[in-house]
Amino acid sequence: MDFIPHSERDIKEMLDFIGVNSIEELFYDIPDEFKIKTLGLGKGMDEMEIFLKAYEISKKNKSIPLSFAGCGVYFHYVPAVCDFVSSLPGFFTSYTPYQAEMSQGVMKLIYDFQTSMTELFDMDVSNAGMYGVASALSEACLMASRISRKNKVYVSAGVNPNWLEVIRSYLNIAEVELEIIPLENGRTQIKNRYEILVVQYPNFLGVIEDLEEARKNSDFLIVAVPDPIALALLPPPGQFGADIAVGEGQPLGNYPYLGGAKLGIFLSKKDLIRSMPGRIIGKTLDTEGKTCYAMILQTREQHIRREKATSNICTSTSLLAIRASVFLKYYGADGLKNIATKSIQNSQMLREKIKPVFSAEYFNEFPSYIEVDENKFISEGYLPPIKVEKIIPKFLDPVEFEKLTGIKRNAFLFCTTEMLSTQDIKNALYLLNL
Repeated sequence: MDFIPHSERDIKEMLDFIGVNSIEELFYDIPDEFKIKTLGLGKGMDEMEIFLKAYEISKKNKSIPLSFAGCGVYFHYVPAVCDFVSSLPGFFTSYTPYQAEMSQGVMKLIYDFQTSMTELFDMDVSNAGMYGVASALSEACLMASRISRKNKVYVSAGVNPNWLEVIRSYLNIAEVELEIIPLENGRTQIKNRYEILVVQYPNFLGVIEDLEEARKNSDFLIVAVPDPIALALLPPPGQFGADIAVGEGQPLGNYPYLGGAKLGIFLSKKDLIRSMPGRIIGKTLDTEGKTCYAMILQTREQHIRREKATSNICTSTSLLAIRASVFLKYYGADGLKNIATKSIQNSQMLREKIKPVFSAEYFNEFPSYIEVDENKFISEGYLPPIKVEKIIPKFLDPVEFEKLTGIKRNAFLFCTTEMLSTQDIKNALYLLNL
């Protein structure tokens, strides 16, 4: 927003209106000792001088575009076309299109986003996006509880600890019980039959869970996918009959920034559509028989019933969904496979030298007990791997967390994406004295 200062005439008119002769008189009741004598800004500068000054100050910032950290936020390449499209005036103000008929371009791209998600996850229906995977997963738990009329949800200890915190908050308020299922050698111990089961695929330790076993032993299965790009190579949740699937859309053309913004992906079976939170964009025909797009489903009670509503998610992060749609159109199926393959190959190169904690099947993340000097990584321009003790949920005692996950708090979680070169992997091994 541009800053337009008041003119002398504007100031005089406002002072005359309120019956004050000067600005000093307006603030006469403030004691002199509290008044600033000078702002210390020095002489005024023209536009070019200000630009050069700001540019000089910006050099003090340290940009770290390469990362060995993951755990829910991933450093994939963002094509320039994502920035270009999302910066167009018709899109960059996109928040939530209440007047769908006036936003055909936005509707079209969100519809494309939903279509891409159903193909990627192999699910029947997708909504237009949510705030982030943590709230999407929490809403999925509440939706499952409403549909099944069960007030207990079993969540794998392999679900991202940050998401667990949010799930617990949602379920506590709804008076739904949460029970965490422990891991064994990095995988969820599925030994009983569960009414509502939540698993992450791959889990936050990078281990690929057995969704076939999960489906076989649950009445209602919710699958959370940390990085949807993994589904370019892994069998999708819908193939195993998942009732609900959620994911994080940040890796799809959205920058990591400082952990956000996030894009929650939410999909379900078609017969559950009436219980789905959020909104759905559909393709239809106008009165002239031309193709058009409209908001075809949203639960109005989400806006008005507050605690009695099935959900309080009554909007969507449309701009991030648009960027994800552009990203997927740009890369296509083969492009996604190339990204996923390169990410795995980089991880395998590390695992050849760094021993993982578990003898399991990993995707692009894995835990290790190797010692990491985080400052060394930062000084060389890399975000270091994440130390487990930094992400232990606040509601869990560290000892209990170690017992549930089978991993000690001094372990580090390594993650690789296609952004890392072979030389970057060699640099990391050198920093680890390997």
